Amino acid sequence: MLRLRTGLRGRVVQFGLLLVVLALVAGCARPAPQEQAAPTPEPAGPKPGGRVVIGYTEEPNTLDPHKTGAAAAWFIMDKLGGPYIWEDPETGKYVPGVFERWEASADGRTWTLKLRPGVKFHSGRALTAADVKATWDRALDPATKTVAAAGMLGPIENIEVVDELTLKVTHKKPFGPFLYAIAQLGGYTHTIDPDALARHGDNYGRNPSSVGPWKFKEWVTGSSITLVKNPDFNWTAPFFKNQGPPYPDELVVKYIPEDATRMAALEAGEIDIVTVAPTEIDRFKDDPRFEIHSYLAQGVNLSIWFNTTKVPLDDVRVRRAINHAVNRKAIIDAAIEGHGVEAHGPLPPTIWGYWEGVKDIAYKLDVTRANALLDEAGWKMGAGGVREKDGKPLKLTLFIMPLDAWQRAAQVIQAQLKPIGIDVEIQSYEWGTLMQYLSEGRHDMNLMGYGYGDPDIMYLVFHSSQIGSGLNWVHYGNPELDELLEAQRHTPEADKRAKVVADAQKFIVEQALWAPIYTQQVYVAVNKRVKDFRVSPRGYWLLHDMWVDQQ
Repeated sequence: MLRLRTGLRGRVVQFGLLLVVLALVAGCARPAPQEQAAPTPEPAGPKPGGRVVIGYTEEPNTLDPHKTGAAAAWFIMDKLGGPYIWEDPETGKYVPGVFERWEASADGRTWTLKLRPGVKFHSGRALTAADVKATWDRALDPATKTVAAAGMLGPIENIEVVDELTLKVTHKKPFGPFLYAIAQLGGYTHTIDPDALARHGDNYGRNPSSVGPWKFKEWVTGSSITLVKNPDFNWTAPFFKNQGPPYPDELVVKYIPEDATRMAALEAGEIDIVTVAPTEIDRFKDDPRFEIHSYLAQGVNLSIWFNTTKVPLDDVRVRRAINHAVNRKAIIDAAIEGHGVEAHGPLPPTIWGYWEGVKDIAYKLDVTRANALLDEAGWKMGAGGVREKDGKPLKLTLFIMPLDAWQRAAQVIQAQLKPIGIDVEIQSYEWGTLMQYLSEGRHDMNLMGYGYGDPDIMYLVFHSSQIGSGLNWVHYGNPELDELLEAQRHTPEADKRAKVVADAQKFIVEQALWAPIYTQQVYVAVNKRVKDFRVSPRGYWLLHDMWVDQQ
């Protein structure tokens, strides 16, 4: 999934951090002084050293930021590159990171960005404005076939190097989400080390290098990615207590797609931090070995995406019929044991610009209406319970990733569409292959989710320019929708932008480009030997104060 700001957004603070308290248990009788056990000492404070192991579901396809839109890739690249700027978790305001200052022109088109002095690549070479320009030029070059980063950076007209540390970026029109793109989306837009790119070429995605707090060490395919701390790092956000390099020596991300295996690894102490499957949270929430952090995700975590170029899904009546046949509550109960809320459109309530009216026009469960729409579209029920038209059966493929929750959801969807005469074949692929097939349009339908903090996500997945190399896997192009999606990007006034964002949501729902299913409650379990792990209100993991109690 896409784990993807403008000054026009709202805030939803949905969780609190749990405090760890060590309690001493004393016996009823007072022991003699020489027999009294010494109390377990509290950790003196942050100490360097140790390793932290994170459990993750899917492996990235590449760590080249211009060749992927995978959340799994962002998760690693975000630590290799670090945000250019940060969002303060308390105030919501942007604060310095790699950029120490930034300023917009009066017309909102041009941004002047000043790099912090002393920032270095992992190779030791100083970062310059020319390096940032080279990275963003590469992302914008059509020959690169960038998956997500180009769309995130917006309609850039020109990038000018003013001096060694100053960059001037001019958009064709005012582009509100630009700061979000270089803050929370820094994993996709971060600066590539030009020496590493020249050295590794097409294999750069397996040998990445940037300027972040963590340096790439190794990638064991099918198993793990290991990062080591950057000892020279001292350009993090001001809200962290730790202003130097990370405390742990290593950060290991282990890939364990099966929920049960991942949870067993957590219990066995083989991993320290993991997003707990909602189906497993009850066994961990009262376990004294772990802290549990919880928040409602920013994004729609599961939807059915329709390939609108394929018969019969090129007919909006068929897409609407599937929307009416889907029992969202049953899918939520089966896939994530009820730990989520129903989704009604392309945006959830946790993203600024969510339109409350979407609930009124959303497709309600109505099997009778679903059957009527299929009849109207010319698909008549066949003798074997599968509809037919012009001698062809109504059989559709559903592409998914091999994740437990998605497999459960796919099976429920398959069962729900059978009574209305649609035969669904489920096909499972790992992320890299799935992304390729979706871009090529081999699928009829696919399950997909995203994480993002701005309504501009709709541009990235529905604008016609994103078909092919981008994220428009519904392969839908419509001038009216394109105009709305472009307008919401370039409207600086909050109230006016909100109106355009609402109109875009209405259009997408009426055309039934997705069958949105749910936004889920996210649970993160942290072994208590790992101290000072935090999560921001947007669900961003704040790791720079994190340290390991090695007692």
